[in-house]
Parts: sequence; C-alpha cells; structure tokens
Amino acid sequence: MERIRKLRGRLLIWYRRHQRALPWRNRRTPYRVWIAEIMLQQTRVQTVLPYYDRFLRRFPDVETLAAASENEVLELWAGLGYYRRARHLHAAARKIVAESGGQFPRTFEGILQLPGVGRYTAGAIHSIAFDQPQPVVDGNVIRVMSRFNAISKAPAGYFWSQAELWLDREAPADFNQAMMELGALVCLPVQPRCTECPLRSLCQTGRRGPAPPLQKRPGRAQESVELVMLIVECGRNVVLEKLPEDGFIPGAWGLPVRILRSGSRPLTQAMSLAQVIFGTAPLLEESGSVRHAITHRSILAHLYRATLAAPPTRLLDANRFVWFPRADLNRLLTSSLFRKGLKIQ
Repeated sequence: MERIRKLRGRLLIWYRRHQRALPWRNRRTPYRVWIAEIMLQQTRVQTVLPYYDRFLRRFPDVETLAAASENEVLELWAGLGYYRRARHLHAAARKIVAESGGQFPRTFEGILQLPGVGRYTAGAIHSIAFDQPQPVVDGNVIRVMSRFNAISKAPAGYFWSQAELWLDREAPADFNQAMMELGALVCLPVQPRCTECPLRSLCQTGRRGPAPPLQKRPGRAQESVELVMLIVECGRNVVLEKLPEDGFIPGAWGLPVRILRSGSRPLTQAMSLAQVIFGTAPLLEESGSVRHAITHRSILAHLYRATLAAPPTRLLDANRFVWFPRADLNRLLTSSLFRKGLKIQ
C-alpha cells in the first residue's frame, strides 16, 4: 500500500502542474462533463474540442438539448462519427427533463440509467462532476496499470479492482483525470515518455528502462460500401427519403440511396430505385461519384441526376419519400455524404 500511496501523491502533483486546459475542466457542471464524456467515447480529445464548443453554444443546458429536434442534434454532431451517441444523448436529455425536471442525476445508479451511459462513463461523470469516489477504467488507465505492474494481459475485472484500490478518495475527480491524462500525454502506446513520468521509480516496467511499445489491438476492419444515390429535382424541389433509425447514415432525411448489390450495374440499380419512388424511371444522367467515410465504413456513391418538369411528380410512398425545397436542404441533411453529392458547403 505504501507504493500506491506514493503513486497517488506524485500523480496528483504532476496533474495539477501539467493538466491540459480543456473546456469541461473550467466549469465542471454535470451537464458539461456528461457532454464531454459522451463525445470522448472512442474519439480523441483534439477531434472533440471544436465540436464541443459548437455544441455547447447551441445547447447550453439540458432543457435546450431536450427541446431540440433529433435532426438539429445530429446536424451539430455531423462529422464526429458514431452517431448513435448523439441519439442517445438527445434521448437522455429528454429523459432528464421529463423525469426530474432537468435535474441531472446525482447518483452513480441514476447516471447509469441514462441512454448511452455504461460503467466507465457513469463513473467518470460521477467522480469528475460530483467529486465522488468512483473508479474509472478506460484504455489509458489500462495502459498505465499494465506497465506499472508489468503485466501483459489480464481480465477486465483485474483493472476495475486495481482502480478501486488505487483511487484517491480525498480527490477522486483529480485522481481519475490524472490517470487518464498520464496515459494520454506520457504513457503513450508506441513511444512512452518514461523519462517524464512521475511514477517511473515506482513502475515495474519504467524502472528497467524505457517501456516497450504495447502491441496494438487488431482494429475493426474497414468495410467498403458501394451505393447509388439519386438527385431528382423538380423546379426548386428535391426528393428526399426518410432514413431508417438503425441505419449507418446519420439524420432523419437523406437523398435516396441503395447499396449496390454484387454484380449489379450502378445504372440498373439507380433505375430500380427510381421506379420504387415514381413507379417509372425518369431519364437518369450519370453525374460522377463521391467518396465518404463513416465510422468503420468507406463509401463510394455513384450519383445519378434527373430533372422533372413542374409540377412535382406524385411519389408512390408519401410517408417515405417527400419533395423538399432545395433552400431547406442545408438544415435537413445532416450527413456530409449528401452535402457532397449536392455540393452544399
């Protein structure tokens, strides 16, 4: 325990001198910490920062977020990836407003009940926002613990029990952030900065010299998806399709798209999609292609355009396909995939 006691003291001194100036650390309200922790799930801090600032300007509190439409939330999230996080965030805001009048849950169990919140996120919010003694275990913490105790592999339960043991119960908010900060800035996966580490003399790996790079876990394979995308205009209107909630393209509305089946010609698939919309296929003009990436998918979309004579042609399924004024598309289209197709900035 003496080794752990020294670890706590040295780590907190280091953190209070070297911590990054991050916006959610300036005012650690539950709402601000919650937004940050959801955005930081599987996403680097530097990527999150501009999104966090824009999001907080538009949705400064849970009531504003709950009152927004899902499409407004997704529009602010566009480009950050893992869009289910945004939907869960919106659902959680509505739950907080509906069930507790906008008061963020103050207990670990209450936070854990929010959509999109698991054990790590609930512990991070509870400890950082409320300074409560909850352990946290993320990739950074696991890396620090693994090197500190010179272990190459252990079950998840080991790291949670270690986090419980190591936790400084007099300063849990700073301690948990210090552990994650050390992993992010010093105990790096490939080129750890052992000479800068405040724990080096206590670390079973660092005492033997520079820590070797950790073996990188095999990442999720990139999936290649090929689509056809229709841009059908009539006067100043464009056909949009209601997107499935469980689809991989974010937003409520999008240009009509279909995955290109193996062996199918793009034009044949585009004509088939047009028939689903209109009952007959208008004259389609090939209009190049766009490339896009969403989370673990690399997308190639073949564009086909058609211009119809006014008035707008009747659509077979009015619940699924709708004519929208082109002037509204910048507000309606969340995914930059569709913006690329339409050349909307």
